[in-house]
Amino acid sequence: MDRYTDEELDRLIGSEESLPDETYTLASILEEFGQGAAKPAREKTESPVPPVKEEKAGAAPSLLEGIDTGDLRHVVAQTMEQVMAGKSATAQPKLPQREPNREEPPEPPVRSTIFPEEPEGMHSIPLEQVMSDTVEAVLDEDDAILEPPRPLGERIRDTLLLWRDWVFDRLPRRGAGDNSLWEQPEEEPIAVPEEPEPDMADAAREERLLCKQLHRHTVLAALPALFLSALAVLDGIGVLNSLWDELPPARSFLPGGLLLLCAALALPMWRELVETWKRGRIGCELSAALTAFVALADCVYGLINGCTRTPLAAPAALLILLCQWGLLLRHNARRETFRLADIGGTPPYGVSVTAAGSCKQKGTLTGLYRTSVQDDPARRWQRFLVPLYLAGATVLSGIVGLSGGRSGELLWIWSVLLTATVPFALPLTGTLPMNFLSRRLAGSGSAVAGYQGARAVSRSRRMVITDDDVFPPGTVGLNGLKIYGEEIGKVVSYAASMTLESHSQLFPLFEQLLTAEGGSHLTVEDLHYYEEGGVGGTIRGESVTMGSAYFMRKKHVTLPQGLKLKTGVFLAVDGVLIAVFAIKYQPSRNVEWALRAMRRNRVEPVLAARSCNVTPGLLRRKFGMDAKPVYPDVSTRLALGDLGRETAEKPGAVVYREGLMPFAEVVVGSRRMTRAVHASTVLAYLGGLCGLLLTYYLTATGAWSLLDPLRLLVYQALWLLPTWFLSGLVRHY
Repeated sequence: MDRYTDEELDRLIGSEESLPDETYTLASILEEFGQGAAKPAREKTESPVPPVKEEKAGAAPSLLEGIDTGDLRHVVAQTMEQVMAGKSATAQPKLPQREPNREEPPEPPVRSTIFPEEPEGMHSIPLEQVMSDTVEAVLDEDDAILEPPRPLGERIRDTLLLWRDWVFDRLPRRGAGDNSLWEQPEEEPIAVPEEPEPDMADAAREERLLCKQLHRHTVLAALPALFLSALAVLDGIGVLNSLWDELPPARSFLPGGLLLLCAALALPMWRELVETWKRGRIGCELSAALTAFVALADCVYGLINGCTRTPLAAPAALLILLCQWGLLLRHNARRETFRLADIGGTPPYGVSVTAAGSCKQKGTLTGLYRTSVQDDPARRWQRFLVPLYLAGATVLSGIVGLSGGRSGELLWIWSVLLTATVPFALPLTGTLPMNFLSRRLAGSGSAVAGYQGARAVSRSRRMVITDDDVFPPGTVGLNGLKIYGEEIGKVVSYAASMTLESHSQLFPLFEQLLTAEGGSHLTVEDLHYYEEGGVGGTIRGESVTMGSAYFMRKKHVTLPQGLKLKTGVFLAVDGVLIAVFAIKYQPSRNVEWALRAMRRNRVEPVLAARSCNVTPGLLRRKFGMDAKPVYPDVSTRLALGDLGRETAEKPGAVVYREGLMPFAEVVVGSRRMTRAVHASTVLAYLGGLCGLLLTYYLTATGAWSLLDPLRLLVYQALWLLPTWFLSGLVRHY
């Protein structure tokens, strides 16, 4: 840094004028010199220096032209020295003006050390050096606390997730305008009102007409299909060998003609194929159509070239017939549901799903039609697995037919692989169990809203049952009463008022008794429910409690000696017993069957009883079995009881009869039906996969004699039996 003596400063400045007294603070110094931009020099004048406006950083002001940066640094250093020494500056030094013709020595480079060689007591630290050291220190700290590298497993998982999101983003979606990888800004969804559901009378009429039409076409298509099956059996046992030898074209012409007739009579199946194709979906109808087309092409090829092997027209015709029958079963199940809803009108009960389990609430038909027409999982799986199976059979048939010079047998090989790959049970895995369940529930006055309704009802594996479910009206009676020191009118009025206010199951009994004795209902205030099995309140200023014997002992009410009444109801006023009512509970055979069916199918009952006597112990004594119900606390039981009096928002099923038996049939039957659909669907696709691999092996090794129509029919029939048996179990529980 350049240093000047006092004489040189006087000569440069030209006079020893002093500026007005000012007190320099650190804030004022930073305001003038600490912003990183040079400030213009004060002009030589006798008056105080006016304030100078701040210039923008990076723009060199014109007043600094000709000022030596070393002189400016020297002035800042003197000022900082005075501030650090605690002295007050009385005069602000003037910036010297550089003479135009004077040659100055070259300015030494700026030192990079934090403590340059300066006079004692003075350290000059450039602002750039401070900022640089600070940034380097922060970077060093960040380097010291760097996170360890992520494990390889996590990085692979994140990569797979990114690829999955990329694939799903690139898949075409119906109604999607942009399928790019990058997310587009979300737009507010447009509220599209749902179409109103048709009237149940119209829906039932439409389904009835469809069932008649499907039944007629199914019967007509069954005739050529059964004739073809009989022809395949006769050909398999060798009865028709002489006929084929005498008339070789008949081996291809007769099966081909019957197959064409069967396909022409199955018009509803082709209509369903076109409708599903328009919606962008694929079902079992496409597999039946492709199998029939390849078998028919093989018949034409054999008729022209004189093939010596019988075409596989019988399995293709039976597959068309089963697809037609599957449509009939689907619409027949809907017809049973809509017919019951049309005859009964608004149902008294609807089964919906709550947090505690399946609950029977007030019935409604809202949403029943829309839920009933939704697809089952067997139908949804066909959209993905059927194209995969058909593609696999096509590729493998091309490999076998073209690899060994068997192009002349390509159609027959393709027909063999398709016949073994497409299982006969495919059209029935979802429709047959649903049809059996609908017919079973229609006999008990109940109906489910298709597979989706049954799935919702049986999902929780719990049933909320109340006093009226376990002991329906007619099974609870009054076996006698005893009064202690009060009039019977007051006793009956108090008991009827307490049961009415608490929504007890015993209210009809006390209502009849109240009518017979000429009493009246009284106002109950401050009603409380107790965990011990009773209720309490205030009537006409008196404290009234009503409940079981255990509850009375907890309330320190004295009971008669030697009293052995397990199902009694006790009434006390101000801690004094005034009446005892003997209640008789008669078990019902339907309730016993329902409890046993629930236990066999692992459906857990939740006992939401309000009565003090209806407990798990009473069920064990009356029905001779341990139903193992869940018995929650009193607040939960009250909440579930109130929930049962609400209207079901989206009922999965409707019930038109009283008691626990119809309710249990809906829940247990729905559970068995869903399990049958899942199991039969898995077994059907497993049979198709085994058939594909087995026929590929046999055709590749040249064992073509084992692939006649009879053996393929037997193979497909064996894989059809599990679906039939599992569906039949839906009716028996």
